[in-house]
Amino acid sequence: MEMNGGRWMRRRVIATVGLLLAGVFRTGGAQTPEERAAARDLLAKRSDAVVMVLATVKIRMSTGGHEQTGDQPVEVNATVLDATGIAVASLSTLQPESMMARMAQRSGAAQPQMSSELTDLRIRLADGREVPAQIVLRDPDLDLAFLRPTEPAATPMPSMSGPSGKPSTMDLVIGLRRTNEATDWRPVASFGYVQIVIERPRTYYLVTGGNALGSPLFDTSGRFVGVTVMRNAGGRAGPSLSVLTADEIREMVKQVPGKS
Repeated sequence: MEMNGGRWMRRRVIATVGLLLAGVFRTGGAQTPEERAAARDLLAKRSDAVVMVLATVKIRMSTGGHEQTGDQPVEVNATVLDATGIAVASLSTLQPESMMARMAQRSGAAQPQMSSELTDLRIRLADGREVPAQIVLRDPDLDLAFLRPTEPAATPMPSMSGPSGKPSTMDLVIGLRRTNEATDWRPVASFGYVQIVIERPRTYYLVTGGNALGSPLFDTSGRFVGVTVMRNAGGRAGPSLSVLTADEIREMVKQVPGKS
């Protein structure tokens, strides 16, 4: 029974990790020709700042005295924040044990001992180059992982420069992300609408359909609105896909070691 339970838990872990890596992405309703033109323009001008993080996550789990391990390949979206190459991704996609622990706690299930280790961490740039990277700052509460190339960039990298967008309820927004290797990591755009603006204790946007974890959201004027993360509301509420604002993320990146 313990071994069967361990295998069941491992399958659940792998399935949950798969969902975290995939994120959720769905198109909105009909838009005007002008809005579709704005999305195409945004895709052409800003998609180079949307990159992929590649790695292998080695998961170790101990249940009922039995230890199991498994490797999960990672291809997840990240958003480049400045010209030095500092990027932000969803920590849940790179360190899944924290999310699994919260899910087990909510369900009342026995919580296995879990740990994970990242190996061969790279950032795949828009031009196809893969540069070694390291995580320089983690914030489990905000589901943020900040990464930086291990070697300084030879030239400034495309990034989320410019003013922040601050949409209101029912405003149209545009999400950008990259597909995985199966479709050649191509940039794609999708429409959504702001359903709710959560203002406390931090500002989040709940958007129709959400977006891929770690990918950016924009308003129709091309201003950077924020990045999709797993928001942990606490209590009886489970984690949910939400957009943490650009202002919050830009404030957090100031804590990155060596950031001027």
